[in-house]
Amino acid sequence: MTAIACIVADWGTTNLRAWALDAGGSLVEQRGGNQGLLAVQGGRFAEALAQVCGSWFSPGVPVLLSGMVGSKLGWSEVPYLAAPVALDELSRNLYQVESSLPVVVRIVPGVKLEDAEQPDVIRGEETQILGALQILGIRDGVFVLPGTHSKWALVEAGRLTSFRTYMTGEVFGLLRGSGTLSQLMQGEGQDEAAFAEGVTRGASADAGGLLHRLFSVRTLGLLDKMPRSSLASYLSGLLIGAEVRDGLAWLRIADRAGITSSIGSPAILESYRQAVKTLSGAELPALDSAAVVPLALFHMARAAGLLAQAEKQ
Repeated sequence: MTAIACIVADWGTTNLRAWALDAGGSLVEQRGGNQGLLAVQGGRFAEALAQVCGSWFSPGVPVLLSGMVGSKLGWSEVPYLAAPVALDELSRNLYQVESSLPVVVRIVPGVKLEDAEQPDVIRGEETQILGALQILGIRDGVFVLPGTHSKWALVEAGRLTSFRTYMTGEVFGLLRGSGTLSQLMQGEGQDEAAFAEGVTRGASADAGGLLHRLFSVRTLGLLDKMPRSSLASYLSGLLIGAEVRDGLAWLRIADRAGITSSIGSPAILESYRQAVKTLSGAELPALDSAAVVPLALFHMARAAGLLAQAEKQ
């Protein structure tokens, strides 16, 4: 087996994805699953990490974590860096956590955006954006990162200058899982036509506001205007359509011509691709987060001098 020089992981609320990398940053092995923060009992993060990656541990092999593991809900709260911030600064502000593990564990800081009206924060997406810049070989861009809390972010000269959060995924999960709308939604299948209809209605200038339009999920099902098996797709379209409409308007105000890339899992990226195509006619380039995260974390580990021992071998 190729020698492991670095262990990196994206540790979020729901999932943990970990990669063992060699001295050149190439993948040795990948592991993960639904061992996110919510699955960790009693703050036993060290034990949870050891269960997934323990056989990779070796003295001198650094462990670098990104994501919600550095939040108030995580292993240890890591202070935010203030935007605008050079993404290269992330490697200079890694936070070392205390543990009894035979390896040293560090967590990447998030980024905060100070605003008197509505401050904003990022944890994990800053790492994905850094990885995207490296893959694309650029220093400027506009990035969309769909998820539980979707992010739209602006990067200038390698600096994360501004971003905007939409609670699209969380709101969908809540409405899909409980309340009067959920009582009518049936099945787990994807209805592309219903999704497209939702996108168009959710982004419509005469939609009457999203809170008004959401009630159509109930009435369309209640009055047999739409199959109940299609309502979840329609709801998803409403929410994503409203997000994309606002996000595109925000980019116009910021005088940014278009989206450089989206970053996330293939399934959710396809939904956003369809929405952006429907509302703007533009294609939405995509990067799988599973490709950008280990690259970015390896870059940080090297920049922080954590790979010195492995590079000497």
